[in-house]
Amino acid sequence: MAFPIEPAGQARRLGIPSPRRIGLAALLIAPLALGGCSWLGMGSDDEADVLAAAPKPCPTIGVLDGADRITMFNGRGLDLTDVVVRGEIRKAVSKCEYDDGEIAVDVAFDGQADLGPAATSRELNLKGFMTVVRNGRISDKQVFDIPVVFEGAARTVRFLKTIEDTKLATDGRLDGSAYELLVGFQLSPEELEYNRKVPSTPLK
Repeated sequence: MAFPIEPAGQARRLGIPSPRRIGLAALLIAPLALGGCSWLGMGSDDEADVLAAAPKPCPTIGVLDGADRITMFNGRGLDLTDVVVRGEIRKAVSKCEYDDGEIAVDVAFDGQADLGPAATSRELNLKGFMTVVRNGRISDKQVFDIPVVFEGAARTVRFLKTIEDTKLATDGRLDGSAYELLVGFQLSPEELEYNRKVPSTPLK
């Protein structure tokens, strides 16, 4: 059986790849399944064995409310004609594996970017982040690039970002339930203020 898979939770608060990467990508484009594990036809002894070997919990995963969208402007104004690109993160998933006092976590999220009328290039770079929250306090943060390329005449693209093999400490008292992983766009103060003032309009 593959190690457990966690779907995106309700974390909107305050909200040639490797086989592990393929597994995460599949979750973003297909409904969640039971991972090929059937409990049908098990007797009481089998059930006891399964319960004894029950997987340990993975950290919860979600998209941070307010950082789930970005609007980048050309610096001359905040009109629609000044928009360079708009982006939004739609779904995040994760899976984890326990090994030698650590939890190795793979995260993936997908989203969409729309090219704005003020764009001067069809190859753009958005910034994203993943924050590790341990027992309610931020213990780590990664910032990374999200490149988006609008090929041909396309003005809309879908993107998929993966963050592989994040190591989290664990011991007999601490397991994945002590952690929460939150992803979002790395926003400038001006971009964050814009998100707070302008109502969210989902990209089509």
